[in-house]
Amino acid sequence: YFWRTLKMFVQLNIGGHVFSTTLGTVRKFPNSTLAGLFNGSTKRMDSEGRHFVDRDGTYFGYILEYLRTEKLPTEHLQEVHKEALYYDIKPLVKAIEETPQFFGETVGRQQFLARVPNYQENLEVIVRVARAEAIASRYSNIIVCVVRTEDDLARYNHAIDSLGTPRESVVSFGPWKAPASVEDLLDCVKMDIEAKGYKVKIQPHSIDKGFLFKSNDFFYKLIFTWW
Repeated sequence: YFWRTLKMFVQLNIGGHVFSTTLGTVRKFPNSTLAGLFNGSTKRMDSEGRHFVDRDGTYFGYILEYLRTEKLPTEHLQEVHKEALYYDIKPLVKAIEETPQFFGETVGRQQFLARVPNYQENLEVIVRVARAEAIASRYSNIIVCVVRTEDDLARYNHAIDSLGTPRESVVSFGPWKAPASVEDLLDCVKMDIEAKGYKVKIQPHSIDKGFLFKSNDFFYKLIFTWW
């Protein structure tokens, strides 16, 4: 009887995404939150008699594949990790955290960005200004300044006065105390803005002012394309 129960066919409705599997699969890790959802006291059913979970099911297929085969996903690791935490599937959480991709993102990139003052706030400002400038336009151009060190900050203060753009309209990043370069920071900016669904490219913002140093050491142009 026990084995027949584990092979019982079940359907799941995860936020509108429908999945078919066996009871044994979803109960593979009996102490997980997912397994607990199939206990009599906590079961929720939709109008079609499917087990219902009120959560976005976009990445649940990766969870189910791991439960079936113990095969790790090769993409969307950050998102699948969040789902594995939610469903308390500890072996999957641990396996994802040990992958080079996840390790590099959390220990490398995110630790670097935590050392860049106001990084997330600056991203929000960039997107907000770009959207405001998009009216009746195909492109939005946002000037950003990237200052790597404290010494650069002093040079930047002289440079921005000759930029020909109001100081308050320039979004500034840095300085930071980490080995990562200006190019690394710009790659992160582009990656995180595109992750929000925007199409953007970054190029040096040149100024014909005869500076004693290259203006593109500091200033870059973010170009948003809307259509």
